Amino acid sequence: MAKLLISADLHNDPSLLKKIIESIKKEKPDFLVLLGDLGEFGELPTGLFKKLLKYMPSYRIIVLPGNHETPETIEFWEKIYKVRVLHKKTFEFYDLLFAGIGGGDVPLFMISEEEIKEFLNYVKEKIKDKKLILLTHLHPKYTKSSMVGGGSKALHTFITYYTPSLVAHGHIHEAGGLEEIINKTKVLNAARSIFLVEILNDNIKIKRFA
Repeated sequence: MAKLLISADLHNDPSLLKKIIESIKKEKPDFLVLLGDLGEFGELPTGLFKKLLKYMPSYRIIVLPGNHETPETIEFWEKIYKVRVLHKKTFEFYDLLFAGIGGGDVPLFMISEEEIKEFLNYVKEKIKDKKLILLTHLHPKYTKSSMVGGGSKALHTFITYYTPSLVAHGHIHEAGGLEEIINKTKVLNAARSIFLVEILNDNIKIKRFA
């Protein structure tokens, strides 16, 4: 079994950080997953990781860059705090394959459709018999979140054909906290929200805290 606590788009909000810490202490997740936009316009999130590392070891904190991050920010997170920056990377945890790609469709940190396609082509070769957990900052197109605007066609196509066990993203605050299903895949918008996801064999339980 794996237990994930997932959030996105904190934007230096101390009240949301407090709720995340309370959820960590109560639920004791295997991983804390933060899907980008932790600070504002390239600024480092104030005291975020110092506070989180009191309750979670660095290798259990998965972070993606959002459009508000910069390459320098990401490098700082990795070198100073040793958190797991999952941008264009994968890792395995028992029968799960985690794959992450950050960035958005607006500045500062932008990701192109070609970059997304290239990464997803890499991911599909690694799935094999694993359950795929796909983590992004940008939302898939043709979803509830994309009704606000933007989104990635490449993500939607991949989800439709390869059916990850779970997709979680952020970016669109207006649709934060929404859940939907594409094909058989559960898709969560964690923007300004907190989800607890429990994965046991083929069963996925989802609970929203904020």
